[in-house]
Amino acid sequence: MQEELAQKAATLAEGLYPHQVEGLAFLLGRRRAILADDMGLGKTRQSIVALRESVPGPYLVVCPASVKNNWQREIHFVDPAAAVVVVGKAATPSAGFLGWVIVNYDLLRRERAALLALGAKGFVFDEAHYLKNHLTQRSRLSRELIRVEEGREMPVVHVLTGTPMTNRPRDLFPLLQLVDHSLGRSFLAFAKRYCDAKKNDYGYWITSGASRLDELTMQLQGVMLRRTKDAVLDLPSKHRTWIDVEVEQSIRDTLNETLSLFLDDSRRTRRGGRAAISLISSARRRLAVAKVKQTVEYVEGVVAQGEKVVLFSCFTHATRRFEKAFGDRAVAVTGEVPSARRQALIDRFQHDDSVRVFIGQIHAAGIGINLTAARVVVFNDLDWVPANHWQAEDRVHRIGQNAVVQVTYMVGQGTLEEFVRAVLETKANLVNAIVEGKVLEESMGEDVLAELKEMLAYVDAETAGVDDAHLEERVQAAGQAYVEAHGGPAKTPKLKISASAISALTAVLRGPKTSVFRVRSKSGKGSYRVEVDGADVSCECAGFSYRGTCRHVRDLKAALARGDPPPEEFERI
Repeated sequence: MQEELAQKAATLAEGLYPHQVEGLAFLLGRRRAILADDMGLGKTRQSIVALRESVPGPYLVVCPASVKNNWQREIHFVDPAAAVVVVGKAATPSAGFLGWVIVNYDLLRRERAALLALGAKGFVFDEAHYLKNHLTQRSRLSRELIRVEEGREMPVVHVLTGTPMTNRPRDLFPLLQLVDHSLGRSFLAFAKRYCDAKKNDYGYWITSGASRLDELTMQLQGVMLRRTKDAVLDLPSKHRTWIDVEVEQSIRDTLNETLSLFLDDSRRTRRGGRAAISLISSARRRLAVAKVKQTVEYVEGVVAQGEKVVLFSCFTHATRRFEKAFGDRAVAVTGEVPSARRQALIDRFQHDDSVRVFIGQIHAAGIGINLTAARVVVFNDLDWVPANHWQAEDRVHRIGQNAVVQVTYMVGQGTLEEFVRAVLETKANLVNAIVEGKVLEESMGEDVLAELKEMLAYVDAETAGVDDAHLEERVQAAGQAYVEAHGGPAKTPKLKISASAISALTAVLRGPKTSVFRVRSKSGKGSYRVEVDGADVSCECAGFSYRGTCRHVRDLKAALARGDPPPEEFERI
């Protein structure tokens, strides 16, 4: 039996970083938990593996719209055969569906009845700082989804967020409600103890402060796990992720039509090579603008986690929209900004804490500057020259940067950007002449044309032209074929998982251990039952029932956190 569990643990840990194995063990050890790792540490992967192991489907993932497609991709990475429905592109499936359903927070009200009828057994609330106000409709609907009705087993709930939890303790309260933590019972009791709550001159409670943070951190042990990038030593120095962005069909049609023109010799000759390049540049610009809304949502989520962000686009049409969206929180360096002004803007981003976003046009701000105040880089759109991306990434990933750099690319689904992503992922060269530093000539359009035709040759060597109706799927298939022909994407190195990590995971798979104590009341005339279920501590006294915490729980948790035996008044039963 022990060998079988160890083998199962090793199988679950395969392909995970050591810190992810620790997180997996944490999630498997409790039915409701908060995973509060820094962004880029792989919370999504940990949650998917843990949910599949914990309960059968259906599973419901609630997340911002900007990361819905990323969740679909991650689920299929873990389980290629999984049935996944992304609500918005498709309707919420009916009862009886056993796969994964992904919905964004903004659709909860519209899809409420269908989601309740789904009967999900496992839930994920991603980027849970979207629920920081427990009085909002969004928070109320989220709690309603996981409410345990008579005859229904308590579902497994994972709450994921990279926001530092104890900076504003009141923002933690709705998350504690989702995981059914005792501290989530009374907001006023929570605010008085941990938010330094006071009444103002008008009799209203002010709950924006913080108090007893050390005690709050101790109380969260067992229900919340947080690791920072600085504390995790097994990550590469630069970590890339790709987020698929949905764009309107008309935008895809325009880009695909220009690509068709670009690849068809006869049509290209009639319109002229320079016209073809101009048209496809215009189509890429429209695509970049179409992605702005979802990119802003993603960057806002990163900023909410206390990070500074460097945001790149190839087009001023997009950068202007970013400037409007972020206002005084951002500075921008584009080709329109005189060289004499640029250093002052860079210095503001580097040294002014109120400036959280640096907006850069990739050609104007992608070389020769230092932006190490940030450790997050986001590309709204993809340049056709991979070398330009490496240069831009290295504005942050350079001497003076002591943290892991997180790079995120927003990729337009069903467009040529999927091929560009394939090239970037393999670190191949789309156009060798550019990578070698040669100057762009008028004939460069011919070179790009030849490269794209080479790409299509992997799909259908006998077809010279392009069938517009099937272009999207051919571009995707061609990108995959191109990757395979050039040696395939960089393989994740075989990770060495320590024996202790496997042992810890094996212990979780064996099942939780419950400890029960009897503690005397202050008067000595009675006693209370205190239970440690492996995830948290509860007590039957009146103080715990009302406030979600009491002296008995705090004393026992403090001892457990220090690794000490229980206080002498606790009698094990």
